Amino acid sequence: MGLLPTDRWLEEDEGDPFRLCARLVPFFAKASARDIFSYLRRYGMYRSAQQAARLLPRMREQRLWARVGRIYERQRSAWKGPDVPVFLLPADDRNGKMKREFQGKGGVAFADKLFFFLLPDHRDEEIAALVVHEYNHVCRLKRLPNDGRDATLLDAVVMEGLAEHAVAETVGAEQCAGWTKYYTDREMERFWRRYIVPNQHLPVSHPHTSRILYGFGWHPKMGGYAVGYAIVRRCLERGHSLAQLMAMEAKEMAALAGFVVE
Repeated sequence: MGLLPTDRWLEEDEGDPFRLCARLVPFFAKASARDIFSYLRRYGMYRSAQQAARLLPRMREQRLWARVGRIYERQRSAWKGPDVPVFLLPADDRNGKMKREFQGKGGVAFADKLFFFLLPDHRDEEIAALVVHEYNHVCRLKRLPNDGRDATLLDAVVMEGLAEHAVAETVGAEQCAGWTKYYTDREMERFWRRYIVPNQHLPVSHPHTSRILYGFGWHPKMGGYAVGYAIVRRCLERGHSLAQLMAMEAKEMAALAGFVVE
């Protein structure tokens, strides 16, 4: 299906995020527009009509919809992956954490759809890094049982590592997120034993999963992401390709990397 005309929707809905999210209801099972807005906002979607009114003209001037569509189609063709609906919306330019950790851009992937949240000044290589990371999630979710709806914390940790290594291989290591360099191997092994192993079977929907992945509260900042990146890095260093790892179970990958699942 590819990129949908969300720029036109934003104009017609006068940037109202609730009216915009009402258009998304058919793409979700049993979710209201308010539910969808609350969920997408966690991943970087703009928050108000005023923000949309300010950002939309500049996003159009920079031809963001054409650029995102071209990059997505190129990646889908390269990976021979599924063709899913793609939604581009303005990012929340007042989200400090997103600026610090994700260069002001955001996204969220499902097995059957993709959302990108961008700002007018994002360069093509930054856009490509986001598209590759999130589309890699789509491809991985399609390989998991039940399209990833039963995914666990361990699945999520490994999924983030796979996606960011896809960025390194496809776009370049300079476009990888800062959290890939936050910690030493010894620190990540400690995070693994203390936070991930005891909670490895938690569903991705559990609040504690997000705390471990992102480092909310007293958890190490972006610790779950960083451990996932280390797991995949070790597997690559031991001679496995990213394509091989995409087909491997998370537990098998962790064991191959020397992260013992007890």
